[in-house]
Amino acid sequence: MWNDEHSPLISARRDALCPMEIARRASARFHTLAFALLASTLLLACRPQAPGRVPTGTSGQGTLVKGAAQPKQVRDAPYPAEPPIKLPEHAVPPRPVPDGPLVGKLTPLNPAIRVEKPRPLQAIEFSGYSNLDNPVPPVSTVGEISVAENGQTVMLTGNWFAGFSLDGGATFTYRNPTTIFPQVDGGFCCDQVVEYIPQFDLFVWLMQYGGTPNRIRIAAQRTEALRSSNGTAWTYWDFTSPTFGNGTLDYNDMSFGRSNLYWTTQNADGRVVVRLPIEELAAGTTVHFDYTAGTDALWSHVTHNAAAAVYWAGHVSNSQLRVFSMVDGDGFYSWRTVSINSWPNGTNTSLAPDGTDWMSFESWKHYVFGNALQGKNVWFSWLASSGTNFPQPHVQMVSVDTSAFTLTQQVQVWNPDFAFLDAFLSTNDQGEVAMDIAFGGPPYYPSNAVGVWGDFVVYYPRLSTRASDRWGDYNTSRRSGSLPNQWVAGGYVLDATGAIPHFIRFKRP
Repeated sequence: MWNDEHSPLISARRDALCPMEIARRASARFHTLAFALLASTLLLACRPQAPGRVPTGTSGQGTLVKGAAQPKQVRDAPYPAEPPIKLPEHAVPPRPVPDGPLVGKLTPLNPAIRVEKPRPLQAIEFSGYSNLDNPVPPVSTVGEISVAENGQTVMLTGNWFAGFSLDGGATFTYRNPTTIFPQVDGGFCCDQVVEYIPQFDLFVWLMQYGGTPNRIRIAAQRTEALRSSNGTAWTYWDFTSPTFGNGTLDYNDMSFGRSNLYWTTQNADGRVVVRLPIEELAAGTTVHFDYTAGTDALWSHVTHNAAAAVYWAGHVSNSQLRVFSMVDGDGFYSWRTVSINSWPNGTNTSLAPDGTDWMSFESWKHYVFGNALQGKNVWFSWLASSGTNFPQPHVQMVSVDTSAFTLTQQVQVWNPDFAFLDAFLSTNDQGEVAMDIAFGGPPYYPSNAVGVWGDFVVYYPRLSTRASDRWGDYNTSRRSGSLPNQWVAGGYVLDATGAIPHFIRFKRP
């Protein structure tokens, strides 16, 4: 359940945290007209913005709105299996990124990235790999695999299945989410994201439900209880779409820092980012959360490997980013414009060997996909088209200083012979940046690969043998929850039987 922002509980919490409210109360005490006018002016700035697109401009701030959600519990998967549902595709009109002033030379700034099959004495080592055959329900041909791991306990999700492993990812047992949780809003849909938070020993599972209105459901459980219940015992909280403004909640992501869980979703107002205390999740109590208005960083992911702040970004033009930030303890979020080198800003298209354009769903989309913290810098990545000195669609990556909000580095994941799509980024505790990425086009059917930035090679465990016209919105790489110098990742390939998910552990040799 959720509390409306105008409820007494929420109003009391907001007033307690708002210095402008202190000024208002002081004005009543002193009864001076000048002070009262000043205080009332400041109080206007204290009120949360109504959900909607935040103001644009080179910099600014928006007030966070507060809410609360009540816990519920499930165990032993007592519900009958329901057929999977699919949200109707949003009728989103194309919003191409505007062309800005030419900055730089539109040329690769690093060597081309190769793709290779794993082999001995390579730059990274696959320390674990397994295929997940015949998921129940069957995985969609748009896999969107997410992974969470604590040593021998691994959770892997996709559209619409969930898999649990008690032997480190060697084998998986399937769980149908519709049997674990009660159905609402027309039924369980598709998008799922999982995380493991080592400092709280907590698996967190984000699920999306259908209908209008709809909701995001977030469930949490500790490792031992997850193992002993075979993945069926959870405490969960529901966040319904009217809380956050207009439209259906969709295209979700999740991350965590030292104290807070962050999740983000898209509605008709824009990109909403939500923050809530991990302590409350771990305790299974009422969760008090803050959230932004709908920002114009459309479909952006939130920062992985965060610490005490989270970042997200959208394109002002193909030579400027609008970078948003939310710092723990602050009652507001901020945005700033960062200049970058220009990048090819045309139509994304790439043909598989059978002639299928596997990027047709992403034909105009250049949203900021990858997002990971590396020291005091945050990395962002997005899909750029072919053009000028880039023969194929590719991935642009920038590193932004989080103190000065200036560009520190810009590189590309590119190859003259085939395309790359959507690099999901994550750092290990050594500050190395890993990616889970898709590639395809002659001579490859779209497939999944992982690698570490700076090696100029990514590795695929197997290759697809067919294509569809949409690859998917994400496949994840994560810092290992048990060995933080390593990574775990989830991906899939397409063959004659459908989409085959896989789980990977990888590390430096």
